Amino acid sequence: VSQAELTDKGKGRRSSQDRRPSSRRLSLTQVVLPVSASLAQIMSQGKLFPWSRPPRCPRCGCRKRWGHGYVGRYFDGFSEQIWMKRWRCVECGAVHTCRPTTHWRRFLAPIAVILASLAAKLGGLPWPRDESRQRQQYWHRGYLIQSRFDGLPSVSIDELLDRLVIVATHSTADRTTLPVPDPPHRNLAATGPP
Repeated sequence: VSQAELTDKGKGRRSSQDRRPSSRRLSLTQVVLPVSASLAQIMSQGKLFPWSRPPRCPRCGCRKRWGHGYVGRYFDGFSEQIWMKRWRCVECGAVHTCRPTTHWRRFLAPIAVILASLAAKLGGLPWPRDESRQRQQYWHRGYLIQSRFDGLPSVSIDELLDRLVIVATHSTADRTTLPVPDPPHRNLAATGPP
């Protein structure tokens, strides 16, 4: 197909068929990969930090992944963005972003700070003064959503953590921290007589 056929009567406008996203783009997902490293260590080395390649794709189990650049993320206690490595699966097209194990996805605060705030509030104490009240209320509302997800009665924080649920999230669709699955099939090398 020539460039002239892609434009609307040669005037530089693309037809509506060309503007529609492909079905492959719509099916891409973002997966967060936990990394055992401190934020200070990652920030000090920047893009030179030695990121380990995930053993397989958490979405489909494929062993083929390539580097997909870096993305800047902000965290509490750091005034500048910190570069996080991204990987892309060749088979399913999913993009995987690395993140320290001390933080849940979509949260700037460390897990320990969020859990301490929730424990204080559930214990009948006022909101801790280290964080803003509004932010802690957001975490508490997220906990209420997750604790009542399966119906009443409410579930404790420990039970949610045992189920790998992100305790403070408001999402009901993307609420768990899923571990990297086992591959769909084992790699075997069977040899026989020639």
